[in-house]
Amino acid sequence: MTEKPIECMARPIRNHEGSVADPFLGSGTTVVAAEQEGRVCYGMEIEPKYVAVTLERMLSFGLNPELEND
Repeated sequence: MTEKPIECMARPIRNHEGSVADPFLGSGTTVVAAEQEGRVCYGMEIEPKYVAVTLERMLSFGLNPELEND
């Protein structure tokens, strides 16, 4: 897994309206960028180790993630 710079996802988010969906959340770049742009992000990740990385990254940015299980 490679952590991407936030700007890699912030720019396309700014160019489109509405909420953001990322079915492969990985390290959480998309969810952090969406939050910084004032958007709601719906993300999924099947691999628990990536979920842990995403949650840690969100917390390091002062975000409060909400988990939902199916």
